[in-house]
Amino acid sequence: MGARLIRVTSRALGERRHVIVRVYDTRAEMCAAGTRFNGGDLANSDGITQAYLDDDKRVTVPVVRLTRSRLSTQVISHEMHHAATSLYGSTLNADTLSSAVLTHHNEPFAHLFSDLLTHVIDSLYRFGYYD
Repeated sequence: MGARLIRVTSRALGERRHVIVRVYDTRAEMCAAGTRFNGGDLANSDGITQAYLDDDKRVTVPVVRLTRSRLSTQVISHEMHHAATSLYGSTLNADTLSSAVLTHHNEPFAHLFSDLLTHVIDSLYRFGYYD
């Protein structure tokens, strides 16, 4: 059947950023797609997050791969954290110290993560993955 494509977005960083989420019917399909993307051995993955730069080489675009059998809160929040970190990190200057941004006071990152997580869960409900 192929993978369902879901696009989730957030404006928490000031401009619209998006994450591509693909839900595969089987774990084998998900892992094969991830391997085609970067050549890595992903056979034991519960979820996969990869990223690329858009055509302008300016914006990071995370790609989250999930499978129907592993749509738990743990797997989805884990992968959305990777996606949010990828997006947030791509907005920082190379000389920014991680200790300046990796704190519980970082509201832009917290909003980015919660936006992405909420949007993917809402989409999964809308497409009938949950009862």
